[in-house]
Amino acid sequence: METRRIEFTEPVKLAGGRNFEAGDRKSFPKAEADEYIRLGWAKDPETGEQGERKPGAQKLNVNSTTQVPTA
Repeated sequence: METRRIEFTEPVKLAGGRNFEAGDRKSFPKAEADEYIRLGWAKDPETGEQGERKPGAQKLNVNSTTQVPTA
């Protein structure tokens, strides 16, 4: 699985209690990281790539066919 490291540029609270603060750097599956960048919530710390942040709630693009293995 390809991953991508991102840096959050603002506080982000996701379902399931996943919370991130501005400045947090984390690695995610590439598609998930690309979505956070697209929404303007995060940037690529190496290239500076960042999407346009639009005010208000934004729809996440969800791939319902992706499965995460559990232990």
